[in-house]
Amino acid sequence: MIGFAIVCMLALLVFVIRSSGRSPAAAVNQADVTNVQLVAQGRQLYQTRCASCHGSDLAGEAGWPQRHANGVMPAPPLDERGTTWQRDDQWIFTTIKHGGQVTAPAGTISYMPALGTGLTDQEIWAVVSYIKSTWPESVRDLQPKTSE
Repeated sequence: MIGFAIVCMLALLVFVIRSSGRSPAAAVNQADVTNVQLVAQGRQLYQTRCASCHGSDLAGEAGWPQRHANGVMPAPPLDERGTTWQRDDQWIFTTIKHGGQVTAPAGTISYMPALGTGLTDQEIWAVVSYIKSTWPESVRDLQPKTSE
């Protein structure tokens, strides 16, 4: 019986020593186009949550940038042909999380829904990472950086 207890304690000690060297998974709080898993997650989320308006190819709604008859802007392209790359990552994140009306210019009506109740912050950053990963590097280099 004592031998069994010693073996269990040694096994527990080995587990604690091994796991103490591991760093916990870092919380994702920014876009990262080099993180293959994050981009893949973002692509999947984009296809299920965003593509119905912005297109599976990120090309946006037909007619953009002309307003609809009711004054609402069509869903913009999110690829390099649109203007999303002209905004910093935090602006993109905020638009996805809180909806387009929060970041829309005064007098603009946006139908972009707030997705923050259905997506975690990490999932939103994954979507931002995916969108940015589709831009040519030359476009990403021109994108404004988020102020810190």
